[in-house]
Amino acid sequence: MTKTLPPEVVRSLVLYLKDDKKFLHSCLFVSRDWCREAVYLLWKQSFHFLYTCNKTNLSVSSQSTNLDLELTNDCNCSKEKRQSQAANLLMTYFSIKYYDELIKEGIIDTKSRNTLFNYLKFLNVLSLHELYVAIKDWIHWDKFDNKIQLLNFLNSKFNLNSIDILDKYTPLIFSSIFRYFFAYSSELELLSFDTKFILHKINNNNPCSFLKYHKILMNEFNELNFPETKQCFVNLTELVLTTDERKNEIFSLLSRTCHNIQKMSVRVNFHFFSGCGFAIRRENDVALEEAKQLTSLIRSQHNLIYFELFGTYQVGMSEILKSLKETQHDSLKTLIFNSVTVDHISYFLFQLEDFQNLQDLRFIKCIYYEEMDGIDERRNNYGEDLWLPNLKFLQVDCLDDYQDDFDKLSFILLRCSPLINEID
Repeated sequence: MTKTLPPEVVRSLVLYLKDDKKFLHSCLFVSRDWCREAVYLLWKQSFHFLYTCNKTNLSVSSQSTNLDLELTNDCNCSKEKRQSQAANLLMTYFSIKYYDELIKEGIIDTKSRNTLFNYLKFLNVLSLHELYVAIKDWIHWDKFDNKIQLLNFLNSKFNLNSIDILDKYTPLIFSSIFRYFFAYSSELELLSFDTKFILHKINNNNPCSFLKYHKILMNEFNELNFPETKQCFVNLTELVLTTDERKNEIFSLLSRTCHNIQKMSVRVNFHFFSGCGFAIRRENDVALEEAKQLTSLIRSQHNLIYFELFGTYQVGMSEILKSLKETQHDSLKTLIFNSVTVDHISYFLFQLEDFQNLQDLRFIKCIYYEEMDGIDERRNNYGEDLWLPNLKFLQVDCLDDYQDDFDKLSFILLRCSPLINEID
């Protein structure tokens, strides 16, 4: 008789391959212990696995940057298969709370089986982009005839207006579904709105070719300020918001409802205009307001360990740095500036002075806004009070036009970091 592995060993093995969808599916048929561990992991990030393929040839365009990952791949998924899977996944979630009512309304038939578990309790990772694409796939699936009836049923649950047709992607098509997940997903730990595919570049080598960039209506998320959202966000420990769209409202909402974020990757975007001074001033004001809402979110956290800032122009940069220094200097260990504009180097170095526990500092494809003429004569005075005793990793990578300026910044940071001898 074959000996079975202890549950703790099974758990360790399954966790080691937690991002391998094919492996997790095979675990379902091994034994009860293997099945239990696999079920939890598959439903922990169900929409992520929906758009992860077992066999994908992935290539990254040579013109793409770490901000804009261009996915060109060939997977084995058919359009019908992906749409069917999206529909089945969403209907499974809806049945958890409304199974009897959906049967009574004739939206699902009596042959449909109720779910074995409350899979909403398993959902720890929610990508709003993946959820959005899943809804679109479900809408396009032509073998479910009660879409409008189901959407109006959900709209009635959240006091939203009814719809008559599905010919346009209006907020009413998506709002009730988003509200459903925000109201009942009380165990969320990671929330992302990641249209730049940052997370997929990190932990998904096999993204489905059906997961494409969609310009999402930000209003669908900005209008989610209702009482039930508080229980959804209270356990968040990781936040990824890399979309270009304005995020004022969602930053404001999160700052009031979640306070235990440890890892934050965000973007404050500045839209450039040429010619019109009024438009430039208005864009400055809008970007500054978004940065202020981000600083409120930063200040509301109790233990921020990792902070990565994407694509931010100088507008609002000083406020963001100030909020990190004043509220997160003891906890912050990783600080990454990705394609941001660095200006006023003396002020920037001044803000770093209190980060005594910082271990990882990176500048990736950054630019310098202000001329640094004369810094050679003054650089011994720059950061004279700066000392980063625990810094172990330093990366200074900039666009070619700014190499000399960042070489000088590198010199200053190396001088203040006793644990490192060179820059990666």
